[in-house]
Amino acid sequence: MPVPTPGPAEILATVEAGRAIVARTGVQPLCLCQKDTDGDQTLEWVGLYLLPGEPSRLTGFVLDGTAWFPLTPPESEEFKGLGEFPACELEVRDINADTMPEVIVWGHTQSGATLLHIFRWDGSRYALLGSFEGKGGVRLENRDGDLYDEIVVRWRPEGPLVWEVVYTWDGAHYVWTWDRYAWYYLDRPHPYSDDTPIHALASFYLALNDRDLPAAYRLLSPMARSRQSYEGWALGFATTVRVEMGAARVVSEKEDLATVAAQVRALDNVEGRILARLYAVEWELVRTEGGWRLDRGKAELLEEWEMNYYP
Repeated sequence: MPVPTPGPAEILATVEAGRAIVARTGVQPLCLCQKDTDGDQTLEWVGLYLLPGEPSRLTGFVLDGTAWFPLTPPESEEFKGLGEFPACELEVRDINADTMPEVIVWGHTQSGATLLHIFRWDGSRYALLGSFEGKGGVRLENRDGDLYDEIVVRWRPEGPLVWEVVYTWDGAHYVWTWDRYAWYYLDRPHPYSDDTPIHALASFYLALNDRDLPAAYRLLSPMARSRQSYEGWALGFATTVRVEMGAARVVSEKEDLATVAAQVRALDNVEGRILARLYAVEWELVRTEGGWRLDRGKAELLEEWEMNYYP
């Protein structure tokens, strides 16, 4: 049964009453809103405030009637709380399709990292479901349309590229499921990095993902391009809708030759069905005057499945 929508006068009175209750605790909230935080179809107060200190600590709470419930980070992060700066970045919604709302709090540290903490009511307290720190940011992302939000943690950028780690809810915890290279900035045109073998390989697959096939073809070595025309090569990606590369490592590197192994996830539209495939790939790269270029590659299919949902 949905919560009835109150009128303006009722909203004002409720807000003032909530602020008065919070004020009696001595807390001065940076932000305060009413949400159903425990799934009981009634509204609670949820807010953030700053504890003074060096550094200061962002702290959260839920006020249910007169019962006060703190939003507490893990002990290992207690010194920086939910963040070290005043912020009002919070949401209350079901992000893992478990029918229960989660309280989602973003914060920021003096080192420039972004923090994300996720809490859920367990019957007696707001338990911490997950805490994440990304030196290049943290965001929620639904990549497969399955109604679950994945957690994407970004590490420090490597020029225009950034390494991301994806965590997925398994019913009890957020667990690592994938890592990949991505663009740090969304601005186009993208500068395709080729200063290292791994960056050249990441740029190649990102170009394919962008449907910038000419740029991907230019990242092949002159010898590789001589083996197949652009038109014939590009035809092989006619059904590709997404490509991601992760788990990259240099197998060997000597002077102007390198071998890089990685895993690639590719999504293809096959007669209206989205097929996902996971490959283990290995590429030989050569250093040219223009940078590292892909020369020869081989791929082994590890897994294939049909996606029931696709955003």
